[in-house]
Amino acid sequence: MAGSLSNIQSSYHVRSNSLPPRPHPVTSEVDQHLSRLRSSQATSTSSSSSICHEINGLQDLHDCVQLPLVQQALCQEQQKKWIDELLIGSLRILDVSSIAKDALLQTKECVQEISSVLKFQVRLRNT
Repeated sequence: MAGSLSNIQSSYHVRSNSLPPRPHPVTSEVDQHLSRLRSSQATSTSSSSSICHEINGLQDLHDCVQLPLVQQALCQEQQKKWIDELLIGSLRILDVSSIAKDALLQTKECVQEISSVLKFQVRLRNT
């Protein structure tokens, strides 16, 4: 009974959810922008300059979050272009290899024909 209990216990896998040790680098920057917006909102009046200031703060927050995503997308697009270029290059190499193989096979056939003709002429001279 104890043996079967240890077999059952060893068949279960334990998983743990571990969070990253440090927050994402953008998190602290976003928190700073949000705290600035909150503080300006708490002290602001409804004047056009304070509204412009808050809109600029929102724009900064948007740029803080959006810019890394745009950079990542552009990087992925660049990598996709490089991969496409590598694939096209590989196809060109395959095409050239196929052409070279065909040329070698034709050369081999021509050499065999020339060899046959030469052997035939040597037999004719010897007879």
